[in-house]
Amino acid sequence: MTTGRRAAHWLQPLVCVALALMGIRGAALAAAALAPRVANYRISAIYDGATHTITAQEHLAWENTAHQAAPDLYFHLYLNAFANSQSTFVHETGETWVDWIRAHPHGWGYMQVKSIRIGGTELGDRLQFVHPDDVNIDDRTVARVPLDTPVGPGETVDVDIEFVTKLPKVVARSGYAGPFAFVAQWFPKIGVYTDDGWNCHQYHLTSEFFADFGVYDVTLTVPHDGVVGAAGTLREEHDNHNGTKTLRFVAEDVHDFAWTIDPRYRVIDDDRDSPHIRLLLQPNHLDQAPRHLQAARAAVTRYRDWIGAYPYPQLTIVDPGPGGGGAGGMEYPTLITAGTAWWMPLGIRFPEAVTVHEFGHQYWYGMVASNEFEEAWLDEGINSWVEGEIMDEVYGAASYLDLFGLRFNSTTLRRLRYVAAAQHDPMTRAAWKFLDRGSYGAVTYSKTALVLDTLDAYLGGDRLRQALASYFTRWRFRHPSGGDFLAALNESTGQDLTWYADQLVTGTGVLDYAVTRVESDEAHAFQGYHLAPGDVGPEVGAAESTEKRYRSEVVVERLGSVRMPVAVQIVFEDGTQSHEQWDGRDRWKRFEFTGAQRVEWAVVDPGNTMPVDVNRLNNSRMREAGTRGIIRIAGRWALWYESLLAFLGGL
Repeated sequence: MTTGRRAAHWLQPLVCVALALMGIRGAALAAAALAPRVANYRISAIYDGATHTITAQEHLAWENTAHQAAPDLYFHLYLNAFANSQSTFVHETGETWVDWIRAHPHGWGYMQVKSIRIGGTELGDRLQFVHPDDVNIDDRTVARVPLDTPVGPGETVDVDIEFVTKLPKVVARSGYAGPFAFVAQWFPKIGVYTDDGWNCHQYHLTSEFFADFGVYDVTLTVPHDGVVGAAGTLREEHDNHNGTKTLRFVAEDVHDFAWTIDPRYRVIDDDRDSPHIRLLLQPNHLDQAPRHLQAARAAVTRYRDWIGAYPYPQLTIVDPGPGGGGAGGMEYPTLITAGTAWWMPLGIRFPEAVTVHEFGHQYWYGMVASNEFEEAWLDEGINSWVEGEIMDEVYGAASYLDLFGLRFNSTTLRRLRYVAAAQHDPMTRAAWKFLDRGSYGAVTYSKTALVLDTLDAYLGGDRLRQALASYFTRWRFRHPSGGDFLAALNESTGQDLTWYADQLVTGTGVLDYAVTRVESDEAHAFQGYHLAPGDVGPEVGAAESTEKRYRSEVVVERLGSVRMPVAVQIVFEDGTQSHEQWDGRDRWKRFEFTGAQRVEWAVVDPGNTMPVDVNRLNNSRMREAGTRGIIRIAGRWALWYESLLAFLGGL
């Protein structure tokens, strides 16, 4: 045991006594509540930077808000996902984990519960590892503790827990890399108790988190040279004069608490507006501070104007240290991780996009606390759509990429990801049950955003944004389901959109409309006898008809299973146009024209209002028997090129 760890051990009781004397729990809970404070934590923790180990005491005050008694308590022990090669998380990573462990043979981490007490009764020996999601009896990420006396509806139980957490080498979300550490899912966290029992899923590769709101009062004793960022705000800090310092953070009306430490962080504080933004950057990324801050302020402003105000006083943005990229691009209440590289050119807006996306999770997951395990589209998908709206408005038509002539906006990138795995899984599938990680990303993020893009164009104006604002206002600091979201859409728009949701939200069908036939044939002029009632006119011969007329046919087909109203644009040789509408319900629709002009080409969805269409290359077609000549050939290539752009993003 090192000198630092000995000092930390004698300091811990003093810290706990000081916290009790200050009446921290009472003071924290006395503040005006924004959320139902169901699960309230007071944690005192000591971090050993040499061994990446946390020794801690936790006091949990938990209220049973269900209508039935709770005979037991369920806890997430998530860092046990990194304890050995038999966890469900490791099984789901496959060969990725094999490569990781070869590079980091001693990188394992764990969470060990040393004691659980209710009143004077020790319950630690009753702790049972359970696996509610699969048959993996070796998974240790969820634990059950049977109780002597069930917790009745409306009752509160106080639980004292002692635990030790060893951080893994960063592979996903949490861990250390050199002196950098990002500490997430690091304490025993109680599940969500409902009338259906405990909702407490295992730690999976693709799913994330779900918890009740409360107050977190967390005291951290850390190496003196460490720069610390955490959820909530810093309330106290003092030097222990033994190589350590103690900091106290309080986060109110949140459902998780994460923190980070790195002596290399450079702190940039931005108080130009509310909230206070605290940016923790690595030294070789300091020149990118304006990029992060501009993106963060843009996100704060748009969310305030479009959805609702950010109610917390501070937002902390973390730039992971070298080797810690696995902790980047993650969201926790009032604390997000971004990510960049020293060489990142301005035309690759990765730092901006990640910052905007992770800030959005303060709303979709943070305040509107849907179940990320079971309905990940409600946070990742909605958030991805709003992210794209912000990026496109702030950075223009090349909002994500503007480099070497490549110009991608949000729709372009979504489509590239979506079309690769469009039909494997419905949006509503539980996150860990997707075919694979590719399908999870394509459907949960990209398809959901494209479905909202298409709905936005269908509704017109700002009606979708207004519906999202209404949904946020109604469901913030609660746990809505997909049904609640769709009900909010119907109410706000004044339409029953069930027909749309049934096809694209709960189904796996795809939308694909195509122009499959454009033909023109010469129409024979009138020949023969004109007939009238009681009369026969003179015979007309072919030589007497001089004007050429054509019969043109355009066929549009629904190749996918999803039905949507569609527009069809038909262009004739002289440039005149016909604009048609089709309800899109049948498998095909024929449009016929007879006149002096032949149809030259046709396009379905000419306004690119359906970006969820899986194949934009078949949306347009030129006349089968096209005329010859360099002008016609050039026109054909132009149409093909425009179709390619439409396939990529509807630009």
